Amino acid sequence: MSYQVIARKYRPRKFSEITAQEHITHTIQNALRLGRVGHGYIFSGLRGVGKTTAARIFAKAVNCHRMIEDETYRQEVTEPCGECESCRDFEAGTSLNISEFDAASNNSVDDIRQLRENVRYGPQKGRYRVYIIDEVHMLSTAAFNAFLKTLEEPPAHAIFIFATTELHKIPATISSRCQRFNFKRIPLALIQSQLQQICRQEQIDISDDALLLIGRKAQGSMRDAQSILDQVIAFSIGENHEEGISYQRVADLLNYVDDEHFFAVTDAMAENDPAAMLQVARYVIDNGYDELDFLEKLIEHFRNFLILYNLRSARLIERTDAIKKRYQESAGHFTAPLVMECMDRLLQASKELKFQFEYQFRFELILLQLIEVVHPRTQGGQSGKKKAPEQPVSGKRPADPPQPPADALRVPSQPSPPRQTVPPPVPQQNPESSSAPSVSRSPASTSGHPERTPGVNFSSWQDKLVNFSRKSAHPPVKASSSSAGASHPPAAAVAEVEKFRLEWNQFLESLLDKKYKILVTHLRSCELTSCHDGELVLSCSRKFSYEELTQDADMLADELRSFYGISIRLSICYDEGKDSSTREQTVFTLFRELAESNDVVRYLIREFGGELVY
Repeated sequence: MSYQVIARKYRPRKFSEITAQEHITHTIQNALRLGRVGHGYIFSGLRGVGKTTAARIFAKAVNCHRMIEDETYRQEVTEPCGECESCRDFEAGTSLNISEFDAASNNSVDDIRQLRENVRYGPQKGRYRVYIIDEVHMLSTAAFNAFLKTLEEPPAHAIFIFATTELHKIPATISSRCQRFNFKRIPLALIQSQLQQICRQEQIDISDDALLLIGRKAQGSMRDAQSILDQVIAFSIGENHEEGISYQRVADLLNYVDDEHFFAVTDAMAENDPAAMLQVARYVIDNGYDELDFLEKLIEHFRNFLILYNLRSARLIERTDAIKKRYQESAGHFTAPLVMECMDRLLQASKELKFQFEYQFRFELILLQLIEVVHPRTQGGQSGKKKAPEQPVSGKRPADPPQPPADALRVPSQPSPPRQTVPPPVPQQNPESSSAPSVSRSPASTSGHPERTPGVNFSSWQDKLVNFSRKSAHPPVKASSSSAGASHPPAAAVAEVEKFRLEWNQFLESLLDKKYKILVTHLRSCELTSCHDGELVLSCSRKFSYEELTQDADMLADELRSFYGISIRLSICYDEGKDSSTREQTVFTLFRELAESNDVVRYLIREFGGELVY
């Protein structure tokens, strides 16, 4: 006798043998007990989960002589007996009451017309003629329309069972006339248990880890798992395995990337080791693994970390106990937001990699970019989690830009010099310009601005506007004005406070790193006005910010001492004399000044006789 594959040899022959579909088998058995059998059914679900098998058992049960004649058997057992003439004919494949129809190859209108002709004839033996149409979604629209009338008013002896993996492709006019049963994916534990029973009956010695890997590869399909098991047995015949078929043997056959290589990726991320990451990429490429498949498995690897972070348990991770323990040990290297960012990058990279030619280079680059997520590079090129204190963080608007030398203020047409690391001299002629070095605040007419290259740098506009607005709302102390409660010259106070202004933006960034976001929001609305005898004065123009900062004054003073490395006292004052209308006016003034100094705007005004309206 010829060999019969495992998937056919161990195919269920009773409702009770169908795995993980109790919600369907129980409903069908109740319908058989009560005699409430419908004329149309749709079985939908993943491949290899029992759709066609359940349809065959159902067809055999409705024509089983014992089910028809023995009321007690039908009520208590509700299974095809397998011994009557109808059941024997079905097993032998000679039953005329059950017809299987492949819609993938018979999807034309003529095929459906022939089926309609056959439906008119009653059963030869038994009670019903059952038509099982597999892959019914492959029928054409015209074929569905031709079948509609027959399905709506079928003969009393006809039962139609449609099996499909794509329910959404079936027209609503068809599915609404049938009872729909959705077959679910088979859990991994049940697949592993079923494979263990098969191996015991076949006298095959195989490890539990190997069966677990087969179940994972099957992805919820029992038929796929049985086919893989057949392949594994054939692959291992004739070899001496003292401990049976091992996990590694199955992994080699299936070309499956072991979990250790995914842990090597996350270890390289945690240790900031690009060389180790490139070694993983080289291993994947040299061993012929599919890069896209590796990235998909890597996403699943990160998903297991998210399970640990959210459930604090590894019970939902479909791995062996040793691998679950490894996940728990490695989970402390990352955080949930960081893992989600890595998954997002991998998902995007997987889409892009399908359309790239340089697979090796792109694949290596994708893995190296994961290190950048954990250890972002600063502007200086050094990789690490801390930001360089000498440079402001890119993408964040500085609170107060540093002051250039006085010469740059006197000659607006010259570019600003590089950033100074020591406090520059205080300009005596025009101290107001200290808070906005990139904007000339001459009272002369704006028509005297030097010619510029057409085009506008909008980011610089925003910086100028914000800094100008702050300067106008909080004018610095002039030599002729008197500061409340101050006994020292205002110029000396301004010169001293410049030391703090130079690194004020970096100080705010350090607070952001410590999650003081609300505190930084209030500080950005304030201004450093003076510093004398170790006392730094912070002026608030908003009462709410003043009240909030006053409550955190001690903590803020400690942060200042820690950042600047000097002993200092902090004084917070509220200036309620600020007029918001004056501030708004200065904003519009700056808009007009910047617009009039732009070559494109001046050209439009000159050529078309326009005017600025604001």
